[in-house]
Amino acid sequence: MAEPNPALHLKALRRKAQRVLWWERAWEPLRWPLLLAAFYVLACLARIPQSLPDWLHTLLEAGVLGTALWLTVSGLRHVPPVSIPVADRRIEHDSKLAYQPLLSLTDRPAFAGNGEQSAIWSHHVERVTASLGTLRVSLPHPKTSLHERLALIAAPLAIVVAAILGGTHTPSRLHAGLIPGVDDDSISLPALQAWIDRPSYAPGAPIFLSATGHNTLDVPQGAILNATITGAHGKPSLHGIASPELSRLDAESWNSHGTLQQSGTISIVIRGRTLGSWHVKVEPDLPPTVTWDGKPGPQKDDWRTGLPWHVHQAYGVASLEAEINLPGLTRGRILRVPIPLDGHPKDAKGVATPDLSSDPFAGMEVEGRLHAKSASGHESRSDIVKFQIAARKFTDPLARALVALRRRLMLGQQRTSQAAAELKLLTQTTDERAILASLGLEIASLQKDAPDGSADRVPGELWALALYLDDLRRDGPEIADAAAEVRAAQQGVQQQLDHMRDLGDKGHTLPEQEELQRRTQALKDALNRRMQLLFSRAAQSGIIMPQSSTSSADPFSDEMRRLQSEANQGHGDEALRRLQQMEDMAERMRQASPEDLKALAEQMKAQAEARAQRAALHDLVHRETTLLDHTQSRLSAAQKAAAPPDDGSRPDISQMSTADLLRQLGMQPPAGMEQPANAKPPAPVDPATVAAQSDGRRADHALQRALQRVNDILSHRIKDLTGKPATAFDKAKTDMQTAREALADRKDAEAQTAEQKVLADLSEAGKQMRQNQKSAGSGKGQGGSLSFIPSGGAGGSGKPQHGAKGQQGDNGDQPQAGDEDGDEDDQKDQDPLGRKLGEGDKGKDSDAHIPDKSARDRARDIERELRRRASDRTRPQSELDYLERLLKSF
Repeated sequence: MAEPNPALHLKALRRKAQRVLWWERAWEPLRWPLLLAAFYVLACLARIPQSLPDWLHTLLEAGVLGTALWLTVSGLRHVPPVSIPVADRRIEHDSKLAYQPLLSLTDRPAFAGNGEQSAIWSHHVERVTASLGTLRVSLPHPKTSLHERLALIAAPLAIVVAAILGGTHTPSRLHAGLIPGVDDDSISLPALQAWIDRPSYAPGAPIFLSATGHNTLDVPQGAILNATITGAHGKPSLHGIASPELSRLDAESWNSHGTLQQSGTISIVIRGRTLGSWHVKVEPDLPPTVTWDGKPGPQKDDWRTGLPWHVHQAYGVASLEAEINLPGLTRGRILRVPIPLDGHPKDAKGVATPDLSSDPFAGMEVEGRLHAKSASGHESRSDIVKFQIAARKFTDPLARALVALRRRLMLGQQRTSQAAAELKLLTQTTDERAILASLGLEIASLQKDAPDGSADRVPGELWALALYLDDLRRDGPEIADAAAEVRAAQQGVQQQLDHMRDLGDKGHTLPEQEELQRRTQALKDALNRRMQLLFSRAAQSGIIMPQSSTSSADPFSDEMRRLQSEANQGHGDEALRRLQQMEDMAERMRQASPEDLKALAEQMKAQAEARAQRAALHDLVHRETTLLDHTQSRLSAAQKAAAPPDDGSRPDISQMSTADLLRQLGMQPPAGMEQPANAKPPAPVDPATVAAQSDGRRADHALQRALQRVNDILSHRIKDLTGKPATAFDKAKTDMQTAREALADRKDAEAQTAEQKVLADLSEAGKQMRQNQKSAGSGKGQGGSLSFIPSGGAGGSGKPQHGAKGQQGDNGDQPQAGDEDGDEDDQKDQDPLGRKLGEGDKGKDSDAHIPDKSARDRARDIERELRRRASDRTRPQSELDYLERLLKSF
């Protein structure tokens, strides 16, 4: 390692000595500014500056610190610089060198002489430098008086003592004292009330915020944070939100709000202190996702077009429609078909079956896409697909010619003059005066001198004439006239429904409702007249028409009543959908053929078998319930015999676990709720009582075995009828076997649990049975309706619709047409398994049971105890969250 150069080392020591001497000389001008700063720090720790008004605090701080700064700058400007000789003297003094050897280093010989003398002097300087040894410079030690030394000790000591006395408030006191307009922790915070309002497209309860919340809040985009601050001595500020708004309520109250557009941390700060801070995760409001859920196209043996759709949006879809256009059409006509939705679904799919046979695109290859609009106003469209629109099949040649002419006229492929000339030629194909008169009116409407708007009515009139001609050829003039009357009445109801929907709230007035009632009555009369004509025609030809499967003598009254009710309540879409079902029913009414009667016989046979299966399941559930009652009675008697005498005292609910409290209320606690370590063991049973109950247990064992055999037979019959197994019957069989074994071993507690599982399995089996019967309806004949008799609105293609109110979906459980169980009065307040509606936490209570006073008081005590436990923040967070959700229902 190379030795340091003595000359360079000496040069560095001289610079250090100069700095030390300068600080010693600067002590005198710095002592007063430092004393002022120390006094101000003590004042801050004593909360003197921050207790003053902000303007006076600012003035005091500016005066004290400004004076200290002025004294420092002016004093340091008069500190003289330190010369090298003075620095050498300090080095010699601190290094304890005698005779000032460093003078030789800066000294020069009086006569330089020749080169030999210079060499001798250089050699002398080197010897002196080498003999210096270790040189050092001590720390600054300015000359101070006794009073100054006492002040140097007292001022820091006072600051340390004040800091210790301030405790955890010391940093905030220093911060508040140095920055005017900031409070320290000793000042109580203003009262804060903060909540988040959900946007209109995502309705829901407000989210109330606490200042100590640490959980991440999931909120929709566009939610509004509102905060009210009372008892404030300054102006609050809202951070983490772009462009927040602040308004003053009174001298000490403020209101602040802002819109949440992105995730992050939001805080409210007042006078340098945070009132509340929350981390929010903003769920973006994206456009809806809309896709075709299959291939659109004509329905089988129907003039309706199936439009399978699927929409998804996190906050709900407001509207959905299909946009259909004809490729290569120069006029660019777009057919918009609204698709009804059930409210604002977040995820829905289904198959819309609109009647597009009257559109000029019917029977043609078109392009279509779905257009969805979310509740928040975002729009999106699906991919374009090509498909064919269903068309009616006309048997009358003149009707087919009129439909073709109408299509060319509506698509702009033929001028009105050409259409009038073609109609003149078509008049030569018929001798019917009514037809000729109608054609003459259409020809006149297409002339150049016709009144304005006459040509616009021609397509609709041509369509009505084509339908009439086809009915006339197939059914004769009377039934054709009745069908035309039905269509006219349907159009009148449609127009009134559209008019009431356009008026909004004004459309629910008494005159509008009376007009709707008048038009629906006309429609009902027209439908009844057409049905009577069909029955009369069938009787004349020797064919007996089957009666309607509806419970009412008039098959149209119930549908009309529902249609009027929905329209009067503002449910225009539902009323239009019901009218569409009635249109299907009217179109399908015709005279029965032998094939129809054969299909009806198969259908009635399948329905009878389905009713028998449901009755068997009903009886099976009833008998299994009886077994459960017997088991519970035996178990209760054995436990009562083994229990000590009851002193009449009620258990202390404050000592119960939360799970036991929920059971007292008839609720099942969640699986994750912690149970106390000292959980009460099962109640003991009396062995003598258990032995005395052997005869009843033996009878129940035999009955359970018989029920297990009935369960197997019923499972096989359902599979034979529908072609699909009901897997819940297999679970019921396993649980029945467990119940039998428990009864054989005299274990009534285990038998009770197994029998409860059997009832749950049978309930699920009933749902599977009905779903299998509905899905197999088209193949087995037990579901749906025949097309020649009205069935209470079961029209259309018979395929299930999803996502719209009143349509059958995946979870639907509506009875099929003609699916009565016989005794409607007995089953009116029962579910398909014979249980009373309202048993449990769903459905309505038909028994109108009112608990006695002691039960109500006990429920009230339990509710009060649950609220007390929910306010105890030392409990596990999972239990607190569950209690909070539970108490929302009270």
